[in-house]
Amino acid sequence: MDALEFENRVKKIDEVYRSLNIYSPNKSHLPTHASVFLLATCPAKNGYRIVELGSGVGHVCLALSKLTESSQIYGIEVQEELFAWSLNNKQINCNKNVEFYNLNVKDVKKFFNTEFADLVISNPPHYFDGLKSEREDRRMARSADNLALLEDFFYAAKYLLKNKSLGCFVIHPAILSDVFIILERNNLEPQQMYIGYGNRNKEAQLISLIFRKNGGRNLVIHPPIFLDTIK
Repeated sequence: MDALEFENRVKKIDEVYRSLNIYSPNKSHLPTHASVFLLATCPAKNGYRIVELGSGVGHVCLALSKLTESSQIYGIEVQEELFAWSLNNKQINCNKNVEFYNLNVKDVKKFFNTEFADLVISNPPHYFDGLKSEREDRRMARSADNLALLEDFFYAAKYLLKNKSLGCFVIHPAILSDVFIILERNNLEPQQMYIGYGNRNKEAQLISLIFRKNGGRNLVIHPPIFLDTIK
């Protein structure tokens, strides 16, 4: 995907978001650069069963349901308050191909069969060390006390994905080495990487990592993407 294609995808995603009415208890759970980066780079197709781990107030699922109208989208969110907001947002926007579950990612086996999904996506917690947000809601959404939670997200993806199917997680570059270790432990093979920079003079801010369940070693690193195209 070149810069022009990415920009066109972002414009389409922006149009979809503008067509939605998204409500949230605070700004921490509204669409971000990471949300748009995930939507722009994930290999979603019509007719897929797509699961989002950590769906928050549901805006990624709702946008994706408009972008792939014949797909069925499932959002999993552990926080009861955010889950309630996602149900409200679904009702307001009349999205019929989206379902939300108030569920810990560790408990996906209780509600889903193995190899249920054609695609699993997530913007998982990615601040594990150093300074964390003082706001409790923001801290819960974007940070974790240790890497065990991150491994729970990848294990859930492994359980849910059909054999040879793809997952797409947007992560912070600081945890990339840890993610590679977790992927190997779960027989998830990295296939593609999109690296997002604030602009040409800044360090990488986000990585969209596409991986395949029981895939072969064939990692492609795409040309850089500059996030200043996301307004």
